[in-house]
Amino acid sequence: MTLQPGQTIGRYQILEPLGVGGMATVYKAYQPSLEREIALKVLRPGFAEDPEFFQRFQREARSIAKLRHPNIVQVLDFEPLEGRYVLAMEFLEGGTLKERMTALAQQGKRLPAAQVSRIIGEVADALSYAHELGIVHRDVKPSNVMLAGRDRAVVTDFGIAKIVGGEGQTQTGVGIGTPEYMAPEQGAGTGVDHRADIYSLGVMAYELITGRVPFIADTPLAVVLAHMRDPLPLPSSIDPTVNPATERVLLKALAKDP
Repeated sequence: MTLQPGQTIGRYQILEPLGVGGMATVYKAYQPSLEREIALKVLRPGFAEDPEFFQRFQREARSIAKLRHPNIVQVLDFEPLEGRYVLAMEFLEGGTLKERMTALAQQGKRLPAAQVSRIIGEVADALSYAHELGIVHRDVKPSNVMLAGRDRAVVTDFGIAKIVGGEGQTQTGVGIGTPEYMAPEQGAGTGVDHRADIYSLGVMAYELITGRVPFIADTPLAVVLAHMRDPLPLPSSIDPTVNPATERVLLKALAKDP
């Protein structure tokens, strides 16, 4: 059931919905005790029925809450409330990178190269920091990057895919993640480490630079198989202005072999 503005859950008052995904709904909420606005990610109720979920949720959320980086959204609290699992996070003004890309595409435009370079650099810095702490994102994509004040890139949803999926798989029978950005080893359901995030970041860079993701197919499974098997379309074949140095970086990030 969707929470309504004015409704309370635990110590938080719902102000408005911010977005709906397959795993959770995000709300803008108010915390009266500290007089602050927060973003509240409420996982769908079905997770409460999984007897192993709370232990996994608690373990992973504790790791995520330790992340302190200017390009990673700060997790403030995590707890079960009224039969739902809730993550309270800092509220950031601004939309997602995906929303910005979509708006520009409708005008026949893309982000300027200098801005693409800065955003990819900031996301890479955030991922590197998390990887040093042994935390893998597993679902790097433009909709999980916020553009906050002065377009600072802030990575969201660290570890959410693992919290929700554990060591399991998606309904398509492949590893947890988003097919268009999924590393080949995720699609194969084999061991995943920090290199899967590098691949996903490479897909995101490819899309920002060329205006499209590398592989497009009719079904999610077909996209996953393309990442696993098909040769990468050269970025310069899509946009001849892509320079050779940039292309080499993308080819390395998007290698089939980790």
